[in-house]
Amino acid sequence: GLDYPGIGPEHAWLHEIGRAKYVSITDKEALEAFQLSCSLEGIIPALEPSHALAHVTKIAGDLPSDHLLVMNMCGRGDKDIFSVAKHLGFDMSGPEGRVFE
Repeated sequence: GLDYPGIGPEHAWLHEIGRAKYVSITDKEALEAFQLSCSLEGIIPALEPSHALAHVTKIAGDLPSDHLLVMNMCGRGDKDIFSVAKHLGFDMSGPEGRVFE
């Protein structure tokens, strides 16, 4: 997941043998992908797959039209909704200024 920005032995091995490629996505790109999923599909993704979706949107246009692309949309985005709202500039505090979490 994205909670720990380190690398484990399995990921290092997959990278070494060419089975995995790791890329960076900015928070802004992940939030844009989050909003895209919400608006187009009605799916509130977790922030982890939002990063993956951001990369998919970057590369999809460069792939052949008959190319099959699979992305795992895991997690529950409702747990991230207050963090996302804050980063997008929305105030979700209640009547006494408390955030409902």
